[in-house]
Amino acid sequence: MNKYEIIYRHFDMPPEYRGYTIKMAHDVKKAISYLCPTKPTKEGYGTTKKGARIQILEVNQIPWEKE
Repeated sequence: MNKYEIIYRHFDMPPEYRGYTIKMAHDVKKAISYLCPTKPTKEGYGTTKKGARIQILEVNQIPWEKE
């Protein structure tokens, strides 16, 4: 499993708002599907489980840290 940092724009919030979440998944596609179950468009627009419209801005893989 890998850790992915997903930064997104939420259209129900003020324009300068940027959402941030960390998801654990086997690949980027699966990590995005946890946040946005419908497949996002080429521009990154998608819908969350609750029906809110978001735009995926950035997805970064986070390296594992040994404790």
